[in-house]
Amino acid sequence: MPSAPREVWGDLAASAFVEANVLFKLMDEEARQDLLQLAHLEDFGPGELIAADAEDERLYLVREGTAAVLLSRDGVAVEVGVLERNAIFGEGRVLGEPRPGALVARTAVSVVTFPAPVLRAVAERFPKVRRMLEAVRTVRLKVAAEKMGG
Repeated sequence: MPSAPREVWGDLAASAFVEANVLFKLMDEEARQDLLQLAHLEDFGPGELIAADAEDERLYLVREGTAAVLLSRDGVAVEVGVLERNAIFGEGRVLGEPRPGALVARTAVSVVTFPAPVLRAVAERFPKVRRMLEAVRTVRLKVAAEKMGG
């Protein structure tokens, strides 16, 4: 069963982890601090569903563990990616282009979550953040298309 969300703000190790991530280094200190105040930590056991659909309004940053990205093809889940430490999931939500998909824990997983609408505003303020999210999305879409057979 997933853990209850915990605030990142005040957790020195979790805050340092977020601030060291390349995406967050593209922001100024004020933006990082604002995001840290909105961020939450959550833990999941192997096989647990972390994120499920395009309506989920969060961006996930993998802190520990390994998770599988799944898409549905003819009602069957197809693994199209594996995410590990420092990987993000939900970049499409931030860019305003969500798509159905799921993130499932392969091992014990710890994630930091951020509200996608707030990150969307940050991406508008910091073009480098937007370009990085677009680059991640482009690669993910290409890999997913190859694995889905199209």
